Amino acid sequence: MGSPTVSIALPVYNVAPYLRACLDSIVTQDFTDLEIICVNDGSTDESPAILAEYARRDPRIRIVDQTNRGLASTRNTALAHVRGRYLLHVDSDDLLRPGAVSRLVEEIERTGADFIVFQHLMIEDEREFDNWYYDFDGWSLEPKTRLEQKLEILHYHYTWSKFFRMDFLNRYDFRFPDGLQFDDNVYHWQVLLAAQKVVLLPEKLYKYRMRAGSIMWHRGRHHLDIFRIFKEGIALFREQGVYEAVFRDFMQYKMSLQYFWTRDIEPRFRYLAYRGILDGLSADEERFVREYPHLLDPEAIRFYERVFASPLYRQGAHRALALQLTARRYLSSGRARLRDQARALRTRVGGLPWVQPIKHRVLGRRVIPDPRCADVLTNYQSVATYWVHFWRDYLRTHHADMPERLATLQRGLSENDRALVETFVRIYDQYLPECRDYSRFLLHRDLLWRPAERFRQNTRPAPRIAARYQAFLDEYPWLSAEVFEALYGLNAFPRDIRARIRAGGDVIDGGAFIGDSAVQLADACPNGRVLALEPDPVNFRRLSENVGRFGLQGRIIPEPQGLHDHRGHFEMHHHGADDFPDQGTSLLADFRDEATHGGESRVRCEFDTIDALVARHELRPVLIKLDIEGLEKEALLGAVETLRRHRPALIVSVYHHPKDFLEIKPWLESLDLGYYFSFRRLDLQSPVADMVMLCYPRLDTLGVGESASRSNL
Repeated sequence: MGSPTVSIALPVYNVAPYLRACLDSIVTQDFTDLEIICVNDGSTDESPAILAEYARRDPRIRIVDQTNRGLASTRNTALAHVRGRYLLHVDSDDLLRPGAVSRLVEEIERTGADFIVFQHLMIEDEREFDNWYYDFDGWSLEPKTRLEQKLEILHYHYTWSKFFRMDFLNRYDFRFPDGLQFDDNVYHWQVLLAAQKVVLLPEKLYKYRMRAGSIMWHRGRHHLDIFRIFKEGIALFREQGVYEAVFRDFMQYKMSLQYFWTRDIEPRFRYLAYRGILDGLSADEERFVREYPHLLDPEAIRFYERVFASPLYRQGAHRALALQLTARRYLSSGRARLRDQARALRTRVGGLPWVQPIKHRVLGRRVIPDPRCADVLTNYQSVATYWVHFWRDYLRTHHADMPERLATLQRGLSENDRALVETFVRIYDQYLPECRDYSRFLLHRDLLWRPAERFRQNTRPAPRIAARYQAFLDEYPWLSAEVFEALYGLNAFPRDIRARIRAGGDVIDGGAFIGDSAVQLADACPNGRVLALEPDPVNFRRLSENVGRFGLQGRIIPEPQGLHDHRGHFEMHHHGADDFPDQGTSLLADFRDEATHGGESRVRCEFDTIDALVARHELRPVLIKLDIEGLEKEALLGAVETLRRHRPALIVSVYHHPKDFLEIKPWLESLDLGYYFSFRRLDLQSPVADMVMLCYPRLDTLGVGESASRSNL
């Protein structure tokens, strides 16, 4: 029998309720040249009978039986039986999405990667939802060939999230560490460090099942394995000579995970867990807490600071300190249980029918008799449709070819970004009725936000704005704190791109308004200059004042210029109002009518091209930010030489006009500059405003452009 293209390794131990669904998701894949290696790890339920039933029907299934030795041993047994060129691990309570194998084979053969990393969905019962722990949207789409790029996925350790080239695995003879329930961390670190090329496929090809009985979600004795995992990880990194390079990322993972797993572990294992934490602490952990406290949850930071300050820890009395911490945890848990019981009692009593009138009379609360009113308050959102007539006219004009335009825009994007693009277009295409040019509509939040965004809205803390920038929000309360926190999109770039931008190079801030973005960008990029462009004379005066107020003369270069694809003077629409002073100036008669916004004036402004401004100021741009009220595409048409020569990263507002949203990405792709693209909503309270497209080139060409490209040929 010839060797198959793909081997799928399936460890099986007492998963009878889920095994049929798992096997069905594999045997029905459209890619058929595969073998399915099912290693029965001494199951005592109906799992062996189910395997035998499927093996009789499908000759691709091979069953290997062994006595119960744990997951790591089961995976190693599967590795010994692999005959395929490629290997995919699947846990026997999870599912593959249709077409997953063919997509993985296509990608690994196209890219020549040592292994592919892909994304996953979560399932619980029959409900599917996005993973909330990993920031898939923040991952770079560039192949990972250097250590600093690999750090991005240092802790995405799941074995089933990778598609391996077998000659790569055989070259190093990697094996899972026997005796560990959590077998994949150390194995993942080994293969990640050894790989010459790792490719991220931004598609959710796997469904990970959350169930109460799984080892991942039951905080039992097996969770004590993490202390051995961390010890072996440190030894591996030191042996490979990369310990200092991975220090911050590894310590963030170690210090956070061991604290929260210990906090939630079964009470009978708390003492052992605290001993594990204490025995694994050293000067390195103290250094991490001292230098990077912002990378840990405040609760975890307080815990470690108390430990490091404890006389018992300083004396090396780990046993006594572990007993003390365990006793404190028992007392804390008891107080929490009493609070929960009291809260539950108040809720039950407060819900009694005869209590309601008394409560509302005493507390003076307004009664909402109609539950539909409460639904409006919680599940509907007001949508400002400032630019609706641009979108409506564009979508009408291009109605016939809109599916093709949308498909072109979505090509090459991550699965999350494709869904976001579709949602954004659908808001204007389907949900907003015929309306005036400026209006507000109440739409159900499920039409505006994807489930992952709804989850973040409900769980993320309020934005923390540095006191240095608070004056902007105090003076202009309509400015978004979330956009400030996102640094106008800079913080949404992948980590290696952010580091390169901050390391050096100049920034062009197109649409600098009163200097709020320019000041932040200057602080974030201390080794370059910021060319701040604002054509409106009122706003430019405030911009210049703020440059002086923040002491950034010489670092920020204010220019009273707009951006276009040619040089000239234009009459612009200045929209001013009592409640929105100096809000905006646009070449387009865009979104506000005179009656609603207190009138409109016309101002004469000067425009130039990015290419001319770069030459005039002798800039070496590493980042260009454009928020210029619907002229973003025209500005980029005047920046072709800059894009070719310097390959700057781009933050482009694409919500003002549909031509920017739908046409900029295909145009940039036609220049063949090697850009990657992603879409982000910077403000999770605003469904349509502050949508940006992030564009970034290969890391080795960022800021240096064609010269680096030629040197890599």
